Amino acid sequence: MAQDQQHRELLRNFYDALNRDDLDAALRLCGEDVEVYQAPDVVASMPAKGHKDVATYLHGWFESWHAYEPEPEEFIEAGDQVVVMVHLKARGKGSRFEIEEHMADVFTVQNGKITRLRFYVDRDVALQSAGVSG
Repeated sequence: MAQDQQHRELLRNFYDALNRDDLDAALRLCGEDVEVYQAPDVVASMPAKGHKDVATYLHGWFESWHAYEPEPEEFIEAGDQVVVMVHLKARGKGSRFEIEEHMADVFTVQNGKITRLRFYVDRDVALQSAGVSG
């Protein structure tokens, strides 16, 4: 199987696990020193690093939503990074309003594991961060 196919399969499995609320399965797809970054305009905190911190971060993030369904639409290879164009449907806890957005996530994949995740609201910024011209 080609590397880009392996990356797509790994990342599809990651999103499938998130959509099943199975964060443990999602973390098993990540390297031990995985890091999560959010764009500076979203959160100005230190990145979560390692399974324990990333698990805490993801649990906290998903606890703030009544519904959160990221659907990968397109995978763009950029060396050891993959930009995933995501169609997100979500509703915050205590909210009656649905959010529907087109966003992007950037993953670094090494040795068959996710080693870094970056979440972006702006798809063009995500592409630029991975060195892909949009």
